[in-house]
Amino acid sequence: MTFDFTTPMDRAADVSQQNRKAQAFPWRRFVGDGCYIFLRSSAFAVTTFLMTLGLPLFFFLLISGWNMDLLFLQLDNIANRYLGADSARQLAFSGELQGGFFLFVLLIAIWRTPRFVADLMRTLDEGKM
Repeated sequence: MTFDFTTPMDRAADVSQQNRKAQAFPWRRFVGDGCYIFLRSSAFAVTTFLMTLGLPLFFFLLISGWNMDLLFLQLDNIANRYLGADSARQLAFSGELQGGFFLFVLLIAIWRTPRFVADLMRTLDEGKM
């Protein structure tokens, strides 16, 4: 059995000393928060791009009825038509694919951003307590 012989004055002095230490190096928290935000934002961007890259696969699997033979038959058809087209049509098709990819990245990012920001703010607020 141990007894705690600290008085409220001792506890107040300890708290004020801890506050002075926390105020002496505020840059550490900002750097730590900045690194955390950078890592979470990078993970958000990577997962958004991976979701966008998975959409064409999902679309082709959906229209092929989850049959791999039909999926590769459709991909072969698209590849043959692309190679058989003239360069102007190939360039136009590439531009449309790039625009569609950018649009889907933007839509998925807009859809995911509110939850990302809420989770990030909640985590940063928990760390300050």
